[in-house]
Amino acid sequence: MGVEEVGRKPRAAVYIDGFNLYRRALEHRPDCRWLDVRRLSETLLPDFEVVLVRYFTARVRFVEGEDPAAPSRQSAYLRALATLPAVTTHFGTFRSDRRWMAKSPLELDDDGSPRTVRVRKIEEKGSDVSLAAHLVCDAMDGLVDAAFVLSNDSDFVDALRIVRERGGVEIGLMCPSPSPARSLLALEPDHVRHVRAAVMRDSQLPDRIADVHGVITRPKSWRARSTEAPPEAGLRAR
Repeated sequence: MGVEEVGRKPRAAVYIDGFNLYRRALEHRPDCRWLDVRRLSETLLPDFEVVLVRYFTARVRFVEGEDPAAPSRQSAYLRALATLPAVTTHFGTFRSDRRWMAKSPLELDDDGSPRTVRVRKIEEKGSDVSLAAHLVCDAMDGLVDAAFVLSNDSDFVDALRIVRERGGVEIGLMCPSPSPARSLLALEPDHVRHVRAAVMRDSQLPDRIADVHGVITRPKSWRARSTEAPPEAGLRAR
């Protein structure tokens, strides 16, 4: 899909895997968590017109043993994101289940079966499927000239391949890790950007933001470095 109008920047959309971003880039940087995802996208993509930023996450709930303030911090952040033009939020499901799982390293009972322990498994479901679906649909609808995925999750390989091969759209990675996953690089993406700490620090929302419900204030513990766990604490990085 080419850019027909002379002088017009190609249109780009950014698809953000919220939990992957936290785990890969923000877990140890609380001062960067009040992130303006639109400003970040525009900074990393100066040669594009960023027409759409989709942010995919799940609303966290309090889980015994985790930080009880995590849901309220996330709620404030999601309200702040909702004030940004051309930014949309999309929600999966936050799950906390108790289940039996094999011990690691593996131990066997006398009958040869693995010994198990009762664990609490915290996970997010549905965001990846939603991201891939919107990515493909936006490309097929001709909304963009380039599609960037901010994640290091190899589950998006097929969706990115379809977007380029069937939608005729350039594909790009915005990597929150030091290097992209091999399977993503194997796609030979048209563009690769790295989400570094410096650009995140320069892409912060104002400490106070007004919306239709009142004033949203940046969580105090997100204004400087701290050792608190992020809202997504306990979720496995993909």
